[in-house]
Amino acid sequence: MPQQTDPTPTHVTPRTIALTATIVGNSVKISGNGSATLPKNSGAHRFDFTIASPPGMSLKFVGLDREDDCPTCPPKAGDNSKQIVGVKIGKDGDTASFTNNNSNKAPMDVCYQWHFSCSDPSKTVEPFDPVIKNGGRIT
Repeated sequence: MPQQTDPTPTHVTPRTIALTATIVGNSVKISGNGSATLPKNSGAHRFDFTIASPPGMSLKFVGLDREDDCPTCPPKAGDNSKQIVGVKIGKDGDTASFTNNNSNKAPMDVCYQWHFSCSDPSKTVEPFDPVIKNGGRIT
C-alpha cells in the first residue's frame, strides 16, 4: 500500500501582525507591518492578524484577495495564489490568519489585500494590502 503524504507543512514560522485603524474624515485607514521578506528555504510562514478598532466602532475582517507573482497591490479579486493558503477569519471577525507556503522555486512577490466591514455605515474602510517577498526553496 503506498504511503500517503500530508500536504501540511511540518515547520511553520509564526508571525503576528497587529493592525490599527484610524479615522480620517469619512475613511478608516488600516496600518500595520504586513510586508515581509521570507528567506529562501525557510519553509512555510503563518501570518496571524489582529485589528484594533477605534473607540465606538467595530471593524471585522471579511475577506482576502491574493495573487502570486504580483509585485504591486492590489491583487486581482479572489484566490489567485498557491502560496497563500489556509485563510481563516476568527468567529468574532477581529482576528484572521493565513499560511504562506514559500514553496515557489524562484523568488516571487505575493500580494494580498484584507477587506473589512465597519459598524459605522458612514465610514469607508480602506483595504490593507502589502506585498510579501517569497525567497522560495532550493531547487
